[in-house]
Amino acid sequence: MSDSVFPAAVTDAEFTSQVLQSPVPVLVDVWASWCQPCVTLKPVMSKLAQSYRDRATVLTLDADSNLETVTKYDVRALPTVLLFDQGALIGRQSGAQALSTYTAMLDARLSARQAGVAAAPMATSTPKAAAPTVNSPAMRDARELVDRDTPVVIFKHSATCSISISVKREYDVFVRENPEAETRLLIVQNERPLSNALAELLRVQHESPQALVVRNGQVIWHASHQRITASRIVDALRTATTTA
Repeated sequence: MSDSVFPAAVTDAEFTSQVLQSPVPVLVDVWASWCQPCVTLKPVMSKLAQSYRDRATVLTLDADSNLETVTKYDVRALPTVLLFDQGALIGRQSGAQALSTYTAMLDARLSARQAGVAAAPMATSTPKAAAPTVNSPAMRDARELVDRDTPVVIFKHSATCSISISVKREYDVFVRENPEAETRLLIVQNERPLSNALAELLRVQHESPQALVVRNGQVIWHASHQRITASRIVDALRTATTTA
């Protein structure tokens, strides 16, 4: 299939001009090279690009290289296909779906356009849970975890997020190569109250995956998504160890 048919790639820098300012609906396939279901979705996106070439645009976005867009639109699984129109996110599908799923999305939006119906933005993230109370068990556990004189590495992991599963390999490498380091793996599905308490106590917005190095109640370093690497955790721990 020719390059003119196969979906073109879009980046963080181009996202506003190519997607949000597009005169036609845009379907964005968020993928990664290590994601096998993303590979199986390629021919589907190619068919869509060909079928809708005069009515809509189909683009791909590499999740590993475009963290700004991935974070902004709360992409937590790969592949995720986002539908935009008139500058707004109006639909999403996570996981590799059948061709008919995406044609239904596009056809519904194109029909709405013909009827003069404006695009209705959808929420980009789930509502935040209520902040834990000062004396809640979760808050007490959070204080005990971070108010230590020795640095602690905390890794917030989502067991249902393919990006988090990939990034956790870096955390696992760090743990394996630094057995003396004090670490805490926090699986957010199982320990949501503690995760919320840490975000409230440390004043660092929750993300997953997310890594933090804390000491004496202070955040020495934190990062999310592919910014987390074993070497960066080592550097942050070294800084935390030498900080008075």
